[in-house]
Amino acid sequence: MKHFFTICLLLLATAFTAKAQKTSLPFPRNFERSYEKGIRNWDGTPGASYWQNRSDYKIKVELLPKKKLITGSEEVTYYNNSPDTLKMIRIKLQHDLYKKGGQRADDVNPDDLHDGVKISGLTINGKSVAPAAQNTHNTFLDIRLAQPLPPKSSLQLALSWENPLPADEDATRECICDPTTFFVPYFYPEIAVYDDLHGWASAPYNGLQEFYHDFSNYEVQITVPKGFQVWATGEWQNAADMLQAEYLKRWETAHTSKDVVKIFSEAEIKSGAVFKKSAKQVFQFKATDVPDFTFASSDHYNWDATSVVVDAKTGRRTFVSAAYDSKSNDFKRVARIAADGIHLMSTWLPGYPFPYPCLTVFNGNDGMEYPMMINDASVSEDFVTGLTVHETAHTYMPFMMGINEQYYAWMDEGWANFFDHFLADSLENKSSSIRGGGGFGNDWEVPPMVPSRALDSRSYGFAAYTRPQYAYTQLMDMLGYELFHKCLTTYMDRWKGKHPGPYDFFNTFNEVSGKNLDWFWKPWFFEFGYPDLNVNIGKVDNASGGAYYVAYVKSEGVLPVPVKMEVEYQDGSKESFYRTMEIWKNPAQRVVQIPLDRNKVPVKATLGGKTIPDAKPKDNVWKAP
Repeated sequence: MKHFFTICLLLLATAFTAKAQKTSLPFPRNFERSYEKGIRNWDGTPGASYWQNRSDYKIKVELLPKKKLITGSEEVTYYNNSPDTLKMIRIKLQHDLYKKGGQRADDVNPDDLHDGVKISGLTINGKSVAPAAQNTHNTFLDIRLAQPLPPKSSLQLALSWENPLPADEDATRECICDPTTFFVPYFYPEIAVYDDLHGWASAPYNGLQEFYHDFSNYEVQITVPKGFQVWATGEWQNAADMLQAEYLKRWETAHTSKDVVKIFSEAEIKSGAVFKKSAKQVFQFKATDVPDFTFASSDHYNWDATSVVVDAKTGRRTFVSAAYDSKSNDFKRVARIAADGIHLMSTWLPGYPFPYPCLTVFNGNDGMEYPMMINDASVSEDFVTGLTVHETAHTYMPFMMGINEQYYAWMDEGWANFFDHFLADSLENKSSSIRGGGGFGNDWEVPPMVPSRALDSRSYGFAAYTRPQYAYTQLMDMLGYELFHKCLTTYMDRWKGKHPGPYDFFNTFNEVSGKNLDWFWKPWFFEFGYPDLNVNIGKVDNASGGAYYVAYVKSEGVLPVPVKMEVEYQDGSKESFYRTMEIWKNPAQRVVQIPLDRNKVPVKATLGGKTIPDAKPKDNVWKAP
């Protein structure tokens, strides 16, 4: 194992070049241009030359439940704000996850495989794109531009498409939950990100790695059969044209109510009383500055909703919904849990006003977040709070912050794990520990800075969720809530609506805290290894002939963690000791000496706490011989 770690560390190191004058952390060469040209600054701020591209989407889509089919058309205005002339446009066809011969992280039901998303009527600036200029590969469609797109200019793209929906109830990320209930993400062709760090996004969608999209504006029209409700990213624009008066009143009331309002029940929507009469139902939604669009639909789900103040200064509220099957008893509490969680997110952790006007938690088949939409399976009563707040917390990362999860999922999933631990514990005392610490030090456990796109599901899970969750917890413990909160919210202020990279995060915390935290970032995010403390107690003779006892806490591992120790004395009394992880700031410091009560004889010492990981806990207890 030791040799494996050494070899992997050497391989990782060769991917970086030292920039000692700017940072003591390993630094990738492909990032140099952005910092040298002032696109990003070394103090963690966006540079004067920072840029990012974006799009405006106008989408018309129809859900055909009986055929399990999506058909649609879109008009897209793409803005090239970069300093580069683009010779091609890359479109993401994420539903090609189910294309025959495609690359997938996990197996899918063979019955769901198809020939790929069918594109027709493809034009650029009103001119048809010849087949020879189109290259479909690995969930991407690359279009060679007849006229390259100069900096600070735009183009118009239009196309139509159709794709079948996967019928397997366990299909990745999406769900035909029953014959008339659908959760539909990744349904439209979307222009990929072109950025300053990697150029065109090149990680194929394989069902494991998740988001990286540009911030865009959406006007979306969704057609469904009569009797179906639609929930989606953005705000519903034509509720007054579709809902009968009683249900419109409930919907409007819920937008300002602090109590949960039942907009309609399963029996009511099945009765046909909810909607005004029409052969088909056309829902219109609008969303601005969001990185994606998702929708869901059902003709028999219950709909609960409430609202919560998310900004005390302005009184701004967020409309919070739960749409669910009557059999899902846990979902009867979900609207309340989500609203209460959003309140804590806005006022405590992260302590930043919730950025979106609405959020719907939909009873699907997963635990997966989208802008203003969540696909959550029904779970046990003990787990529903943690799952709900975890997926809701993703509104900040990756959505508000534009994180590249395909490379650095720890910048997103680690935060959601961190938030859900503390928020669920605060809401219901049902998150008494941080999960998954037993994986430290296994051969599949890699540093978070290894690109997420390169990892399998086991390595990805630990590097994206568990290790950064522990790291953020130790960091808040060391800095204290007030300073930690200041660092975090400054990072959010600087980078919301943008695309922060890892060094923007590291450098912001360094600059705002007034501390060079590289001694912490390097082991936790760049290095192979694990946390491991042990304890021994020894008797020390002093010059006057007396003696006293000292606890020797040794760090055998690579990752710095706090020292939390309880000592039991011969007389039955106990004493607690605590040191933050800053005691290990000097890499040469491997042992900490803690003098004990000079008037007592220790019989037992125990290290550890529920938020402090230790790969080898068996040596965390000392007992008198």
